[in-house]
Amino acid sequence: MSLRGRAMAVLAAALGTAFTAWAAAPTGWIIAGSAPADYEFALDTTTAASGKHSASITAKPGARPGGFGTLMQTIAADDYRGSRVRLSGYLRTQDANRAQMWMRVDGSGGKILAFDNMDSRPVTGTTAWGRYDIVLDVPSDSVDVAFGFFLVASGKVWGDDFKLDKVNNSVPVTSSGPLLPREPVNADFEAPH
Repeated sequence: MSLRGRAMAVLAAALGTAFTAWAAAPTGWIIAGSAPADYEFALDTTTAASGKHSASITAKPGARPGGFGTLMQTIAADDYRGSRVRLSGYLRTQDANRAQMWMRVDGSGGKILAFDNMDSRPVTGTTAWGRYDIVLDVPSDSVDVAFGFFLVASGKVWGDDFKLDKVNNSVPVTSSGPLLPREPVNADFEAPH
């Protein structure tokens, strides 16, 4: 299996996603998600944050309430290891239940080292083009960086002008903290809910 094929297999396992045909996605992007068949993915030539094109994700009628479709990329972490990076991009929505950008930093064996999917700050309803940022640290043992944007359940989202830049440590990370607690939580069940 090629390096790209192994990377895709690791990514699919880490996300628990299904992939559709490469030909349906804009060049350089792949289609994934928990329910990609519930969404239409397109290169849009009628609206863009800048330039002539954007990409769009549109929920099909009857899309599963909790399912999502994403356009994404995975790149090698080589040029970003030991750095803080900012993913910036522009989103526009129409009647969106939830539209979000996301970025994930992976280590060996599919271990997730850093992650933010704007879960606490989704874009909802109908909005004009707006810039959104995600900032994460890329540890020295990182293997790859995956990023993209997705739509949950209903509506439409457009994405455009994504950029990945190194930033200095004065720019705060946007993730809410470690993926897992460092020690047991409420093991005696005495904490109120």
